[in-house]
Amino acid sequence: MSTSQQSQTSSSTSSSSENVISNILKQGSERGVMYVSAGFVIGGLASIVLARGGGAGGARKAITAFGAGLGTGAAWTSCSIDIEEAVKNMK
Repeated sequence: MSTSQQSQTSSSTSSSSENVISNILKQGSERGVMYVSAGFVIGGLASIVLARGGGAGGARKAITAFGAGLGTGAAWTSCSIDIEEAVKNMK
C-alpha cells in the first residue's frame, strides 16, 4: 500500500470515529434536553404535592431544582456510558 493510500485509510478511519463520537454527543444533547425537562416537570409536580402551603416557596424551588439535577445527571451518565462503549469498540 502506498503512503497516500495509507493516509487516506487512516483519515477515513479517524473521520468515521469522529462521526461516531459526534453522533453520540448529538444524541446525548437531545436526550439531555428531554431528561432535564422531564426532571423539571416531575420535580415541579412533586414540589406541589410535598411542599403545600403559601410559605413554602423556597422548598418548592429546591425540590424542582433537585428534579432538574437528577435529569441532568441521568443524561450525563447515559452519554458517558455510550462514549465509553464506542471507544472500546474502536480499539
